[in-house]
Amino acid sequence: MTRPIQLLLVSKSTGGVATYVRSLVSGLDANKFAITVACLSENGEEFSAELMQQPGVHAFSLAMNRYKVNPFTDAWVFLQLAYHIRRKKYDVIHAHASKPGFLMRIAAIGTGIPVIYSPHNFAFHEGSKKSSARVVAFLERLAARFTAKIVTVSQHERDLALHYRVGTENSYAVIHTGIDPRPFRNDIDTSELKKSINIPAQAQIVGAVGRLAVPKLPFDFVRMAEKLHKEKPDVHFVWVGAGPLEDESKKLSSSLGLDNVIHWLGQRSDAPALYRLFDCFVLLSQWEAYPYVILEAFASGVPVVATTNLGTQEIIETGVNGRLVPQGDVPAMADSIKDLLEHPDKAQLLCTSAKKQVDEIYTMENMMLSLEEIYIQNAGGSR
Repeated sequence: MTRPIQLLLVSKSTGGVATYVRSLVSGLDANKFAITVACLSENGEEFSAELMQQPGVHAFSLAMNRYKVNPFTDAWVFLQLAYHIRRKKYDVIHAHASKPGFLMRIAAIGTGIPVIYSPHNFAFHEGSKKSSARVVAFLERLAARFTAKIVTVSQHERDLALHYRVGTENSYAVIHTGIDPRPFRNDIDTSELKKSINIPAQAQIVGAVGRLAVPKLPFDFVRMAEKLHKEKPDVHFVWVGAGPLEDESKKLSSSLGLDNVIHWLGQRSDAPALYRLFDCFVLLSQWEAYPYVILEAFASGVPVVATTNLGTQEIIETGVNGRLVPQGDVPAMADSIKDLLEHPDKAQLLCTSAKKQVDEIYTMENMMLSLEEIYIQNAGGSR
């Protein structure tokens, strides 16, 4: 019997990238792959402990600041990774996100182990400063020379990289993110869940899920809530997630007299259930690669209104499976949400189309089969 492919996943330990890695750990065929995960950045210890609950999965953590370059800690992580892969001898490595991806690809030089890289939004994404984008693009071009395959989650992500001359067209494979819709369709007691977060049972809810950080524009969420509250005072607003802008977002909410209708829930383990409370889901991001949260809202049967960043434009077709509004146009966002809240027939048409796409296109099976094929193709030379 052929032994399983020894696969090392290297990833940061929070956000959508961590969700993606969770999917790999639970979704890859255990008969074909023996999985080890290096969990970098904050929450690494907790993430590694969580992943090891999966039968046969090994994981370990290495502390790393994912936002800033630190010559000492980054060098330590680099040396630890280089030592680990030379001792363990993996068949293939899949590194996720810019900083873990760069460190891992350089650490693997000379080992003969093929490294696959998923940027999950290159650091020279839309909205990045041109000066920093040029530096990052140079580093990505350098690392691409030591990369077996670059797997992007969207077409625009690949096209942007080619614009910056990172690799060639043959360097890339585009594999759209897939999800398991079942956790988002479980029966829940919506009245009790609303009561637990101090929302009246009959109130409509506009919800957002994400990190309270600059690209997610939580201040625009508050300003959208202010405008909509003036026209529909019974609507409540929920943000699931934490982050560096949490205190400022709450201060803005308080200054506008919205404390009774905006609910900041922080990190929650019951996010799939909370989606079921929403009458409309919003995403106001400046940039996204291929946002998980939109697929999760699709699976939950919640109508989506999102801003026109490249990632959302690749998923949403206005009037078919959701609605798009221009970035930064808070009044347009509020008006589009109001229209869907007042016309459930319009919302239902969007939800029906979106749920069908999740069930037929954005499936976990499609994603896993595509990734398994790339792993097997690239591991062949190292076994």
